[in-house]
Amino acid sequence: MLLSALFSKDILTIAVTFVAAVFLVFVCIPVHELAHGYVAYKRGDKSIKATGQLSLDPLSHIDPLGAVMIALIGFGWGKPCRVNPNAFKNPKKEMAIIAAAGPLSNLLLGFILILVHVLLAGLAPHFMSLVIGQAVGIFLRVTAQIAIWLGVLNLLPIPLFDGFTILSAFLKPETEAMIMANQQMIMIIVIILFFSRILTIPIQWISNFIINFFYWLCALPF
Repeated sequence: MLLSALFSKDILTIAVTFVAAVFLVFVCIPVHELAHGYVAYKRGDKSIKATGQLSLDPLSHIDPLGAVMIALIGFGWGKPCRVNPNAFKNPKKEMAIIAAAGPLSNLLLGFILILVHVLLAGLAPHFMSLVIGQAVGIFLRVTAQIAIWLGVLNLLPIPLFDGFTILSAFLKPETEAMIMANQQMIMIIVIILFFSRILTIPIQWISNFIINFFYWLCALPF
């Protein structure tokens, strides 16, 4: 994300993207992990309260390397939420629900940012035409895009992503065990596909579809 902004050589874009990166690291990651923890707590895992992850404190959720990756390229991670599967009667079902909460929180955050952007554009067009208004618009658009991108990315049905935990609820134990046994090889392939853009193109297409839909939905009253 920051790398793309730096290549633009536009001072306003670079400055606003830096602020957006900080926002994503200190807000988006904690919201994502808090969503996991809160749903786990409500579904019956009371032990998670002792982990300190039922808060928006960034220090409880940020992984330094993952935070730097999100800031630089929009792809990273936070500290995994420590959920106890033994707290549930149906662990696979409950873990799938808990896993889905994280990406959904990203999509909800993206929707809220887009709603604010549309409201400002519709109710305060003069402000949005000013330099500060343009900066606010870039900030809202960039943070919404990355939040939604992270939500879609986390729904991939691949080990270490929330999507795989959701998929696991429907897999036979032997199938899940076989996939997990090849987890390292799968992740190497995913990283290659990611940096070769073979994987990023469909993720970007889905993300753009959601973004455009959210903008269309929020603009209906105007």
